[in-house]
Amino acid sequence: MTSRYGFGMYQQQKAHMHMSPQLQQAIKILQLPTSDLLDFIRDELEENPFLEAWDGQGGAGLGTDFARGSRSAAPLDYIAADQGLTLEKHLKEQLRFDSEIAGAKKKVVDFIIGNLDANGYLDCPPEHIAAKLNVSLVEVEQALNYVQGLEPAGVGARNLAECLLLQVKRTEGCSPLIITLITTHLEVVADYHIQKLMRLLHASHEEIVSAIAFIRSLNPRPGAVYQPKQADYIIPDVLIRLVGDQFVVSIQESAAPRLTMNTTYVGIAKELGNSDESGRYLLAKRSAAAFLLKCLEQRRLTLLRVTRAIVEEQAAFFRGGADHLKPMVLRQIAEKIGLHESTVSRAVAGKYAQTPWGTCELGYFFPSGYNSGQEDASTVESVKSKLREMVSQEADSTPYSDQQLALMLEGEGIPISRRTVAKYREELGIASSFKRKRAKEQEP
Repeated sequence: MTSRYGFGMYQQQKAHMHMSPQLQQAIKILQLPTSDLLDFIRDELEENPFLEAWDGQGGAGLGTDFARGSRSAAPLDYIAADQGLTLEKHLKEQLRFDSEIAGAKKKVVDFIIGNLDANGYLDCPPEHIAAKLNVSLVEVEQALNYVQGLEPAGVGARNLAECLLLQVKRTEGCSPLIITLITTHLEVVADYHIQKLMRLLHASHEEIVSAIAFIRSLNPRPGAVYQPKQADYIIPDVLIRLVGDQFVVSIQESAAPRLTMNTTYVGIAKELGNSDESGRYLLAKRSAAAFLLKCLEQRRLTLLRVTRAIVEEQAAFFRGGADHLKPMVLRQIAEKIGLHESTVSRAVAGKYAQTPWGTCELGYFFPSGYNSGQEDASTVESVKSKLREMVSQEADSTPYSDQQLALMLEGEGIPISRRTVAKYREELGIASSFKRKRAKEQEP
């Protein structure tokens, strides 16, 4: 029996998952954060004549900014507000008062200033600058020395040691020991290994401690103070209030603007019907408007259901604060309200709740932790809080090791490994037991 191979055309039925444009829009609206939702509604109000913003009293519920045609503004409205004094502005302002900086040197200086990072460091090699600007390496070094002489002290450095040295050179009567520590023993200084430094440099305990104290007073990030500070504003999607003995969940109206159908256009669409192109256009817009209203209402109801379920599951948090937050996963809320886990994920993404303990992202109420689902469940943050408390209560002469801390936490019902304790300790900025003990011994 022989097999025959060849090309041909065959009919075959297969089942495929296909998302309609309406379903895609519904999913998009559900997961949009407040700011993006407001922008989306603005666009829809401009494009669809059937939609109207409504505040329940016959007026526009989205404010004057949402009125059609509101995007036309005065020319001055497009000028960005001053973001404060940046490092680049501060340095170039100093150049204005130096008449000797001009021509090719000013070009190199401007290039160096423009390539400083947020901390004031230059991470661009001088050789690269010379090749980029077609100048000699000597000219680049001269321009860099000029920049390093500007304020703040330490700006234009290429590494931490150079940054500290630039600041030391401006200090009168600075001890040579300080320069030696910075140039050759900076890592040992960071470890605060006093005895080792005394042996290496043949200096007294007081001299080493005094020099390290001076080094620590220097600014390792001279440019950070000039970073522009921008305020981030958050509009809570839901409000959680304690009324009597119960928590009440409501939707922030500004976060869920109500839209209605324009009755005038609805009447016109009925009159024209499906008779001509204008009628078909209006009918299509009416259907799109009706579906959008349905999606917005569905988003509001889903957000309410999810938040109410969160409040029920995390009731201890809302009554007692962050220390009472327990581990929880999206699946628990999904099973509680009968929705798919992906739907809950979209509902909480980028959404915020105003609670008695401040404004929190809804995702905050789904922390990982230990003993999930049990009465003694603990979140990562609560474990870190206990870890910090244990370290604060330890004896100065015998600080707890990571293994001892892990055993102590295990004794409180938190199964945790030594490596995890070390990870949390480092995230909290707590030194190792060896360094903690040595730091206490070196204190006067």
